[in-house]
Amino acid sequence: MSTFSNNVLKLVSGSLIAQLLGICLIPVITRLYSPEDFGILQLFTSISGIAAIIACFSYQLSIMLPKNDEESVNIFGLCIILLVITSTIIGIIFLVFANQISEILNSPQLSAYLFLIPIAVFLNGLLLIMNYWLSRRIRFGVIAAASVSNTIFNKLVQIVATTGSISPFGLILGSILGNAAANIIMLSEIKKELYLFKHISIKKIKELAIRYKKFPIYTSWSTFANEISRQVPSFMLAFFYSTNVVGYYSLAYLAVNLPMSMIGSAVSQVFFQKASEEKNRTGYVKQTVSEVHKRLMSLIIGPMILILIIGDNIFSFTFGPEWTIAGVYAKILIPWIFLMFLSSPLTTLFSILEIQEVGLIFDLGLLFLRLIVLYIGGIYGNPYFTLLLYSLTGAIFCGIMNYIILKKSHVSCKDELFVAAKLLCISGLIFIPVCITKYITQMTYIILFVASIALLIYYIVIIFEDSTLKEFFTNTRFLKKYNR
Repeated sequence: MSTFSNNVLKLVSGSLIAQLLGICLIPVITRLYSPEDFGILQLFTSISGIAAIIACFSYQLSIMLPKNDEESVNIFGLCIILLVITSTIIGIIFLVFANQISEILNSPQLSAYLFLIPIAVFLNGLLLIMNYWLSRRIRFGVIAAASVSNTIFNKLVQIVATTGSISPFGLILGSILGNAAANIIMLSEIKKELYLFKHISIKKIKELAIRYKKFPIYTSWSTFANEISRQVPSFMLAFFYSTNVVGYYSLAYLAVNLPMSMIGSAVSQVFFQKASEEKNRTGYVKQTVSEVHKRLMSLIIGPMILILIIGDNIFSFTFGPEWTIAGVYAKILIPWIFLMFLSSPLTTLFSILEIQEVGLIFDLGLLFLRLIVLYIGGIYGNPYFTLLLYSLTGAIFCGIMNYIILKKSHVSCKDELFVAAKLLCISGLIFIPVCITKYITQMTYIILFVASIALLIYYIVIIFEDSTLKEFFTNTRFLKKYNR
């Protein structure tokens, strides 16, 4: 098996434990907290996520690029300096203007928790920096362990916090302590390589800051625009509707995106390392891009079609009848999440090929259009229509982005479309019994049982269609090698 596939599977298997724990505990948490509580959490994480993503001016992405570790460790140092400065500035802003920010977002309750924003930003930013450093060092097992710790602490704290008064504070505290636990795991591994940090110098930091200036000039703004365009629904839904609607949207996005992001983030980290290495060695990335794109399609098409068919049944059964609306929201978001899953892991190519300005143009265009359609939807007064406009806009732009990435990598778009059509035919045939079952019965248990069997069959077919995955699951020699 290729090193790339082995590393992806290592990350996915570790993340799988974390996400399975998270998925198992989400139904408990949704029965403890209200949609309004989830809405406050979503607004908090949206704000801190946007701030954290630009805290290092995207220099963390360049950690992967230098050919020697001496340069890379200086970029690491640069990122830490920038993170401390930006977290401090952000902290002052949110302490001074907490009430005004909450009023703008039509969420007065949020002001009580904004003092925690700088802590969340620092922990999130540090997590990003160490993620890229450990990816460069090919320490994917540590990253997976950190992911498990994050999820365990996050969910357990959120559950334990309900022994007192139930409020959004428990959800927010769980998120912060989960990130803290992940940081501790990663720091314990980085401590083993402290000898590399003796190469850090202010002179070298300045040189590398100039060498990789495209990251703050283009990538940071591109990332900022991309993150805002992902988080802006939370702000706009709160402004036009209520935190309840934000809560439904939050769960819909979380439940659909959680398993997808587990795979996508793992692929993205390994892909960035592998593609950077391939680019330095051969000057091309075609082989890696083609392999990753086809595998991403095979992994996501089946589950996405299943959610389109029975998303409302899944949500009402799993999270409680009061969350059925979130299931409808999830169906609406499917076109965007599908294409985002395909394109997001590959967008690191803009950094690898040093064409960040292309990514910036698209991200700014997407943000501008999304603000317009969300405003139109808000004026119209229907959250379903608002989210439909948002989803279709994201799908169109992600589709175009996907096309550009494939063309820049010299990958045949016709071949990729043929693979997609083949997978759609396979999944369509496999999920026919699910459609029939939903039509003839309203019993959710039976519908979900048939759906589970169909999804299992889909992945069995996918595994045996993919020679690498088939080799991994059928050859014990590889399993033993992987377990070591």
